[in-house]
Amino acid sequence: MTVTTIPVSVSVNLQGKTVEQRQLGEDALFGRASYGKYAYAVGCERLFALLDRHGIKATVFVPGAEAEANPDYIAALAARGHEIAAHGWAMEEMDATGIDEWALLERTHATLERIVGRAPRGFRAPHGRLSERTLGHLAALGYRYDASFQDDDRPYALDADGGVGMIEVPQSEILIDATLYAQRQTHDRVMKTWREEIEAMHREHCLISLTLHPRSDYGSARASRIAALDHLLAWVRGLSGTSFMTLEQVADSARA
Repeated sequence: MTVTTIPVSVSVNLQGKTVEQRQLGEDALFGRASYGKYAYAVGCERLFALLDRHGIKATVFVPGAEAEANPDYIAALAARGHEIAAHGWAMEEMDATGIDEWALLERTHATLERIVGRAPRGFRAPHGRLSERTLGHLAALGYRYDASFQDDDRPYALDADGGVGMIEVPQSEILIDATLYAQRQTHDRVMKTWREEIEAMHREHCLISLTLHPRSDYGSARASRIAALDHLLAWVRGLSGTSFMTLEQVADSARA
């Protein structure tokens, strides 16, 4: 990729009730009608309000089952200018035994297209796990990029791996909030780690890819974490040459 600016992306893995359903099953969820409410009623409201204040358009990876359960909310996010991308159907691992991968990918694709009015261009595998067929399926469905891997600092072509015409827009493990908050690190320590990582990536003109979750446990949705993120985004915007882009824009720039 020819670097004229330093791309910065903010992606949101919108994981609500599907996480608990995969772990326990619907019938085992005590108070199951309330599961996932925090992610939408509190977490998303805080997180997307913050992004709106900064004028940042995020890429939102949505499981098909979450979109089907909350169609108005997902459509509203798209109307606010955020990119809606696919995140599996209900957090299934694409390489799991007995999975009808094509059926799940096609169902998710059709559901998001119906709700948003535009076919998703990007995909992120739940838990980052793909099978040897996943990229070929995605290419056949018309996807332009995948964002599941963490094996490079810059986008690259996926033709050799079966994703003909597709671009990989990699994540950075250390810039995923769940990586650090799941370890019960304080938000001050997380922000210090992120600043050090971003400064180093900025010096080398890497893709700066921040991945967030609107959850209260391993995500960025608590009030103190949102306040810390507010300061971080303002600092990133002040770094020379940085430009906030959706992952689709990053992929299109890499392809060009």
